[in-house]
Amino acid sequence: MLALRVLVLAGLGVAGVAAAEAEAPAPERPWPDGAAIAVTLGFDVDADTVWWDPPGSGRGASDGISQGRYGPRVAVPKLLALLARHGVHATFFVPSWVAETYPETIRSIAAAGHEIGAHGVKHVSPSQLELAEERRVMRESLQVLERISGARPVGYRAPSWSLSEATLRIAAGEKLLYSSNLFDADLPYVHEDPAGLVELPVSWVLDDAPFFWFDAAGWDKPITSAASVHAIWMEEFEAAYALRGHFNLTMHPQFIGRPARIRMLDRFLRSIEEFEGVWFATAREVAERVRDAAAAQTAARAPR
Repeated sequence: MLALRVLVLAGLGVAGVAAAEAEAPAPERPWPDGAAIAVTLGFDVDADTVWWDPPGSGRGASDGISQGRYGPRVAVPKLLALLARHGVHATFFVPSWVAETYPETIRSIAAAGHEIGAHGVKHVSPSQLELAEERRVMRESLQVLERISGARPVGYRAPSWSLSEATLRIAAGEKLLYSSNLFDADLPYVHEDPAGLVELPVSWVLDDAPFFWFDAAGWDKPITSAASVHAIWMEEFEAAYALRGHFNLTMHPQFIGRPARIRMLDRFLRSIEEFEGVWFATAREVAERVRDAAAAQTAARAPR
């Protein structure tokens, strides 16, 4: 069974996740300086790996591989420039094969002050791996990313968000701080099993791939305009803002980095910057706040 969870956002108590998420906007969250919302910009730097057939093989059609290469070679530099203009630090989840193949790209991300999170070795989902192999992949990815970026990752996003029954326990066993893989909440929480692992929930509507990933093999999925995605994400942001919650955006450089789409992302950031109390934070920063709030609640409930 996937891990149980306990809600930890400050001021919500332990009455249950469903009731807490249905309540009126909460007056307290563990964000700094009374911030109204936490915003995390996440980028999955998958590069060539998602175009391999079969997954993990290193083989694929040239058109797909070239789309993947666009990410680290062309899109990431543009994204780093955009983030610098806005003064925002983001989280980049990187398969370690990508880090070894495009090391200068990964070093440039780290040098700009962004967080680098683990994302497997060759973008093969843990659900497709035997237990021993999954453990080896997790350990290898962490070691490679630390060697290339200079810092050991503290967070994990599974390729395709596809976990095995053991994934979260493996992540906790590697002393990771957080996972960002599950769809089961609007707000961050701390897992009960494995105890202490923070979850930063995700959503397909806050992912650029469903809107921008065109599959040439099928020709049955239209590409959404950047303007439409801007409108959808603004609706989602405004709802998260009303909850004083966490807006956790997942993007892929090869998609969001196209000229019209990166202009849309720039416009989107300028739009939400107009709201009062927006805290742009890496996934690590959000997870640390949630972890500390949980510890404080536990201490407050302890018998004296």
